[in-house]
This record gives sequence, C-alpha cells and structure tokens, in this order.
Amino acid sequence: MPFLTRRGEPLTALPLVYRRGRDFQIVEEFLYRNPRDGSTTLVPAHAVDLPPGEGNSTDFASVPPFLWGLIANYGTQTLPAIMHDALVGQLLREPDDQRLALRREADELFRVALIDNGVHRLRARVMWAAVGLESWGRHGGARGRLLIGQVAVGVLTIVAAVSLGIAVSPWGYMLALAPTALAALWGSTYGLVSSATYLAALYAPLILGAFLASHVENAIAMIVWLATGCKGPRPQAEPTVAWKDEYAPESAAPEPR
Repeated sequence: MPFLTRRGEPLTALPLVYRRGRDFQIVEEFLYRNPRDGSTTLVPAHAVDLPPGEGNSTDFASVPPFLWGLIANYGTQTLPAIMHDALVGQLLREPDDQRLALRREADELFRVALIDNGVHRLRARVMWAAVGLESWGRHGGARGRLLIGQVAVGVLTIVAAVSLGIAVSPWGYMLALAPTALAALWGSTYGLVSSATYLAALYAPLILGAFLASHVENAIAMIVWLATGCKGPRPQAEPTVAWKDEYAPESAAPEPR
C-alpha cells in the first residue's frame, strides 16, 4: 500500500474535520511512498481550531460538480488528491518564479500516486492533464494562457477533422494530427499539451452531455420551485454540497482555490 501512517503502517483510515461547504481539513499526518525511487512525501496535519479555509485543507479531487457523474471528487483518488492539495498549498510560500516548476513536480507525483493507488491509467491521465492545465493557467503567465489557448484550438481542430472525415473525405481525418505536431513546440511539456488536447476532444461529448443534463434538471427544479411559491433555496445546477451559514461570519467562508 503506497499510503502509510507516520509510523510506516498501511493507512486504513484518515480522520478529517468537515468545514461545511466543500472543505475538509486533515487531523493526522500521513505518508506517501513513491514506488519509483522509494522516496516518501509527508502530508502534514493541522490544528483543528484553525478557521475554515486555513491550514491543510482539501476539497478532494477538484472536479466541477456537473461532472461528478463521470469522475467523482472522492474515492480511490482521495488520498492522492489530498496529498496534491497539500503540496500545492506548500508551494504558495515559494517565490513566484519557482511555483510552476514545483507545481509540475506535484502534478507528476499526483499522477503516479493515482495509478499506484488503483486508479486506471486513462482516468489518471485525464486528472493529471486537468491539474496540469490549471498549473499553467495559475502560474504560467502569458505562456500559460498561450498553452491553454493552443489546447482549445487543438480540440476544435480535432472536431473539425472528424466532421470533415465524415462529411467530405476520409483524408479529413489527417487534420487531427496537426495538434501533435504543434505540441512538439512545447518541448518537455509536449506530453501535457498533447494529452490535454486529445483527451479533451475525446471527453467533449460526455462533458457537454453532463453540462446540459445538469441544466435541464435545474430547469425542472426551477419550475417546481416557482410552482410551490419559491419555498426553500433557489435551485442551482450542481449537487447540493454547500449552503450559507447564517450564524457564521462572512470572513469564515472558505476562499475559492
């Protein structure tokens, strides 16, 4: 088992403090042992009396709510996600110009831990690509925006290639190779750019379907809400995971990450 207690025993349970909304905080530290080189990563605990949003907090896997039917935000990926959140929190204390490199190391460790903990390789690659794009978007500056833009254009290119291949000529499918060639311009980031592009194109119909389904359900809920005199909270197009605590001060609400 790759995740261990501080004493080196297999980790079979992890105490957490629920902070309402989507945030949990870790009560007991634990270790991850990398199967590649045997190195260990310590995920620290924190004082339980810290305000919400502070300390070693996690929302598990940061999956958009409307996609929870495809990839849940907890499960086999929970411990790797908690470790990744801890590493991301730690690197925010480092200078700005070092954060992207550190974040990429954390993302790669996340991918390895997912596979090592039993997540199949396709899903691990999808989750790794998602956090990788987020890393570049947050810490990559103008280059990060360019990378994400190239991925978006690459997805549209693949969609166009499939459309041309079906409607015009099988040669149209050749256009789908263009994102691979352009991804090579990113050197060591080639794997992220190419994976994110083709996986986003592959999952696009599922993502669109999940997005539309969540809004159809929300439209029906809105009709019911109006028909019953607007009783209760206004429906939102996402799972019921958060609410406003009228007794909590505004400053206690977790800040988005």
